[in-house]
Amino acid sequence: MFPYFEQPVLRIGPLALHAFGALVASGFLLGLWMTIRRAQQKGLDGTLARGLVVWMVGAGFVVSHLTHVVFSNPGALRENPLLLLNLWAGISSFGGLIGAIPAGLWFLKRRGLSRSQLWAYLDVLAFVFPFAWVLGRAGCSVAHDHPGIHTASWLAVRYPDGPRYDLGLLEFFYSLLLAGLFLALDRRRWPTGFYFGLFFLLYGPVRFLLDTLRVDEVRHFGLTSGQYGSIVATLVGLATLAILARRAARRDALQ
Repeated sequence: MFPYFEQPVLRIGPLALHAFGALVASGFLLGLWMTIRRAQQKGLDGTLARGLVVWMVGAGFVVSHLTHVVFSNPGALRENPLLLLNLWAGISSFGGLIGAIPAGLWFLKRRGLSRSQLWAYLDVLAFVFPFAWVLGRAGCSVAHDHPGIHTASWLAVRYPDGPRYDLGLLEFFYSLLLAGLFLALDRRRWPTGFYFGLFFLLYGPVRFLLDTLRVDEVRHFGLTSGQYGSIVATLVGLATLAILARRAARRDALQ
């Protein structure tokens, strides 16, 4: 089993820099750098890509907090409605995607991009996301903020109250696999939108299964809000890849 340890904290005068915050910030910076670099490699505007990332992360952060409070912690919201204004009082990963993707589409459409250009930028982001997510979930694993059910599995973490799954740690491992897969796939050319569809198709079902291991999570009609997001993500991934496959078959038929 994995050992349990309190996350490191670097204190500089009155400031305290937690490992979680440092890793999440590092994930943002890595994602920003990779997005600009990959956009330029694909013949896209690096400056536009940088603005797109900043805009999407900002919108995603706000919406991720709102969805977490409303759907994952409604009891606390009823007791203290001001939680909506406390952006540090919990976030939801799927809530972040719900906020980030529409915000990104709006950002790109405001600049008069064509549909194919719009998909090109989204595909760049989808390719980069697992790499940044590795650091984000590493932050969750050191903060131990996603405890799962008790288990004797070798994948468990020795929490103070007994061995449990650490869902942040499990998703960290899975994100590493996704990043490695994307690197391997990048050796050949794929149609625009491929990584967007593939990411959601591969992430959705695994996230659904991981959420079955959650404890103290509000469930709506038997499912967590993350599981509903997982279903939507899987369907989006399937639909995207199906459309790309149909287009490829149509092109082959015309040749």
